[in-house]
Formats: sequence, structure tokens, C-alpha cells
Amino acid sequence: MLVIGGGIAGYCAALAARRDGADVTVVARAPGATALYAGGMAIIDDLDTVLRSPHHPLTRLGIDPVGIATELDTAISTLQLALGKEGLKFEGTWRRRGLYADIHGVARPANIVPATVAPGELGALSGKRVAVIGVPQVGDYDAASTAQALKELHGIEAFAEDVTIDDLPVAASLTDLYGRRAPAPRARGAAIAYPPGFVALPDDGFELLSSPPSPHGWRLQQALALGAVQAEVTAFETSQASVVAARSSARSFRADAFVLATGRHIGGGLKGGRATTEPLLGLGVFREGSPASSLGVRLHLLEYLDPSEEMRIGLMTDKRLHPLREDGAAAFGNLYAAGAVLGGYDYAGPSGFGVPILTGWLAGRYAAKQGA
Repeated sequence: MLVIGGGIAGYCAALAARRDGADVTVVARAPGATALYAGGMAIIDDLDTVLRSPHHPLTRLGIDPVGIATELDTAISTLQLALGKEGLKFEGTWRRRGLYADIHGVARPANIVPATVAPGELGALSGKRVAVIGVPQVGDYDAASTAQALKELHGIEAFAEDVTIDDLPVAASLTDLYGRRAPAPRARGAAIAYPPGFVALPDDGFELLSSPPSPHGWRLQQALALGAVQAEVTAFETSQASVVAARSSARSFRADAFVLATGRHIGGGLKGGRATTEPLLGLGVFREGSPASSLGVRLHLLEYLDPSEEMRIGLMTDKRLHPLREDGAAAFGNLYAAGAVLGGYDYAGPSGFGVPILTGWLAGRYAAKQGA
């Protein structure tokens, strides 16, 4: 089995397929949108509401809410276990959502967070003193403003404490903190909020969420990329009803089943322009069940009024996650699609990680059975 794409959807597909006994190769061109996440995974907000949306990828699976919940439980626990073995521990469940502050003190909702972030859940900080660590040499982060936001927006007794790091470069940024040992503050008896990137945090310390480029995202992407073959798939060999092989500039990858987890524009899964297309196989690209190519000027107007319309365009799949042609027929019997390349949802929204995790997991299972 071959998985094309090295993000969270491709990783979950490979996990599921290997769990079912498949021999899996993952081919990844480069880090995708997964590397840009802020540190908190929003899995699902309201499952019943999601399943009332007819074009949402989870609705198209044709699985009832109990079945979806069961699959999510298994997929997420397996994902957390696998990442933990790679040294990246996550905490949380899709059934419960918390609020976590970012480097500006703004609350962001998340279900699954790194273990280094989890102690900073805003509800758990209620009644505690919080020292927000600042580094004067870093110009793109102001601990005093963050502490003030925590106090004014969330009622937390927060205060800033600057810690000097002498060997930082001139005009340092948050990225220069990556991999450095967390400095010890003077404050005692307080929880300690660190900007993200430090390692070896003290027991009472936690990391704030970030914005791209995010240390949280790079840690996750580095864990996902372990074991993947770095190559760019540029074409496929197909027969009338099946995909036979995927080709890169250097080699050909033959397999019994294929999972397309190529992401959207960053990962190369979709190609923008006058009309959005799927560049590798010419698969159908849809918006709310209609081919995007048939919407013409109307779609351009919708995108002008609301740029997020472009983010809702993508592939459609049947109940087994086979991507469809524009005529609504499955393109190939051994091809599956998962993750952000799918249309029908806003991947920056409350199901942002739920869709790639679950569709990746199920695509891997279906593909493993195909190749058995």
C-alpha cells in the first residue's frame, strides 16, 4: 500500500493500515499545513451538527454517530500512542474541549494538546498565580502584554518576568528559542507560562500556543515524517479501473492500493487558478456537491465576497472514501482520499483535525483490506 502525503491524514492512514497488517510506504514531498498548526488540535465541535451537513466529509461516510465516535476513539488513542513512542506526548480527548492561551494571551479552543501545553488550560489556571516568561532580546513577543491579556480577558493573576539569554543573535525571534533548555525564573509558587520552543520545562511550567511558524507544528511534523520517503509524486500509471503505480522523478512506486493525502494548496493536493483542479489524476473538484468547473463566474463572486469559500472546495468521496469524477462515479477501485484535499468543510474550523484524523484512519483501513 502507498500513502501519498506526509501530514496528519497520511500518518493516520499508515497507522491504520499497518495495524491491519498491510505493508505501507509513505511518500512525502515536503511539510504541509500540519507543520503550521498552533499547538492545539480541534477535533470536532458538535458531532450531531456536523452530520446534519450533507456535504461534510464525515457525513458522506454514511456512518452513524455512535460508529463515528467509536472510530474517533480508536484513531485518536492509536495516534497518541504512536506519537508518544516518537517522544511527542499528547493529552486530551475529542469528547472534551479546553481553552488554551496563545503567546498574545488570546484563548484558543482545542481537544488534543501537547503534554507541555496541557497544564496551561485556562480553567485549570483559575486561582493560580502565573509567571509569564519574557526574553528581552526577542522582538516578536511581549510577555507583559500577554500577562495583561491573561488578567483582563480571563481573570488570571498573571505577571511578566523577563529572563535574559546572553547568546541569542541580534534581533532574535521566537524561533531562536527552539530547542533551548527552559530558563529558571525567580518566581516561586506560581505556574510558569513559557513561549513555545523551550525544552526541559520545570514541573510547574507549560508552553503557550503559537502562531506560524510554530515550534509545536515543527515538532509534530518531524514526528510524522519519520520513516517517510522524501519524494514528489508527479504522475500515476493507471489501468481502466485501477491505479497501478505512482511516479516521482527518481523512481516508481507500485502498490495494490493508494491513499491520496496530499493536502490542499500548501501540500499540492489542489491547484488554484481560474478553476481549482486536482493536478495528478484529474479527479473531480466540488463545492457543495456540484463540480467547481460548472459554477464559473458565480464561484469567483462567492470567493470575492468570502475568501474562505475557496477553502471549502475539494474532492468528494463515496462511503468508502473513493474519490469521485465529476460525473459522480468512483475514479478507481483501489484509490482512496483523506484529509484536507476533501471538500465540504473548513479545515481551519472546529473539525480541522477531526476530518484528517478520521478520514485518514478509515482510508488506511479500507486500503489495507483492498490489498489483502
